[in-house]
Amino acid sequence: MVQDLRTIPLVALQSFHAVAKTGGISAAAAELGLAKSAVSRHVAQLEAHFSVKLLERGARSVRLTPVGARLDTRIASILAEVNLLGDIASEERAGVSGQVTVAATPEFGGLVATRVFPQIQALHPGLKLVMRPQYAFEDMQDPGTDLAFRVGTFRDDRLVARHIGGFRRWLVASPAFVADRSIQQPKDLADEPCLTFRGDQPGATWRFSRGGLEAGVDVDGPLAVHSFQILHDLAIAGKGVAFLPSFMTRSALAAGQLVQLLPDWDSPVIPVYLSFRPGARNIARVAAVIDLAERVAPTLLPPDGPDDPIGT
Repeated sequence: MVQDLRTIPLVALQSFHAVAKTGGISAAAAELGLAKSAVSRHVAQLEAHFSVKLLERGARSVRLTPVGARLDTRIASILAEVNLLGDIASEERAGVSGQVTVAATPEFGGLVATRVFPQIQALHPGLKLVMRPQYAFEDMQDPGTDLAFRVGTFRDDRLVARHIGGFRRWLVASPAFVADRSIQQPKDLADEPCLTFRGDQPGATWRFSRGGLEAGVDVDGPLAVHSFQILHDLAIAGKGVAFLPSFMTRSALAAGQLVQLLPDWDSPVIPVYLSFRPGARNIARVAAVIDLAERVAPTLLPPDGPDDPIGT
């Protein structure tokens, strides 16, 4: 098998991954600076080597076959590891410098960018830091992403994951919104306009916990947005009830822009992980960011408690 792998040119893997990422031979060729015929030839080499069809070719675009999609996931990891080799060699010559790209959800990424990045740059002024905000978990499949903060359940045996803490979601609304309403139990939310974190249609199931008890309620409302920050702003504007990460509501609660509803009920703890590829610590610039992130990031997630809705 090792001998077989030696017959696969690295450029063939790069060409196929570029086609998978861009969705077309022409786009991949433009990205790589190669002729379209060369990219097509590289893909054909892989198909011949593995004796499987990797692409379904249409009139104007291509799409991956199921086996092509599975191979592309592994190829992305291989290319990322190849990039690590060059990074390690160059940093032996240059020291701690260069760019480190971090992926995170927009809200938690904002905390990292404003409170962790300045500390990293103070220690390593030669570093350039890029925050890539996104909710998707495909971030580490991009060789350009060095590490990621992932929220929620984490299962990926190709990556190292460090649990750095967790947070809860709190039920909030504007003071004016709740002035003439009586919300005493989670079930009361079924009759209220709720602002849901969705990208397709309004409505969601919100899950609550209190003293070991759990409750779930189906909620609906006129507005659904795939952005917690926009939901936060809509709640302040009095457009409905929102169920938001506690760390992003503290300032508005302290300022009186929001009030916490059902303070004895909140969500189960949602874990946060710092993830990176095996071997990433061998790169000085990435190791420097990982080391400080492991120390500082947990402080961004202070303990939540129903008796302390705005923290200390």
